[in-house]
Amino acid sequence: MAIYKGYSSVGRNFEGTEMTDSSLVRADLLNHFNTRPGERLMHPDFGCLVWQYLFDPFTDGAKFNIIENLQDIIKADPRVVLRDIEVAEFEHGLSVSLDLVYAETNEVETMKVNFDQRNSSAVQV
Repeated sequence: MAIYKGYSSVGRNFEGTEMTDSSLVRADLLNHFNTRPGERLMHPDFGCLVWQYLFDPFTDGAKFNIIENLQDIIKADPRVVLRDIEVAEFEHGLSVSLDLVYAETNEVETMKVNFDQRNSSAVQV
């Protein structure tokens, strides 16, 4: 039996798009990562700061701010606990590796997300 239940909003056909547990949490985190601060109506602080640093030099200060923001995003979701985080450059953007533990099931996973400059999206790899 599923602990969490929701629907994917990817595409227009909602038939067969029901999601549960860790897949729903991953989709919600990815949605948060793809939202830039100020995009969400009535929530100007909601969103991921990576987009503000994506085209700037990857300095230690930028890395610290990105890690701090990603930690805050994950701490805001009670369904998941962050164990470790790594941020690195890749050819067209930044790559983030998140070691997560899903709270209710104790399932451990490494979620890898690339923030790509070319198509301005965060994609799980």
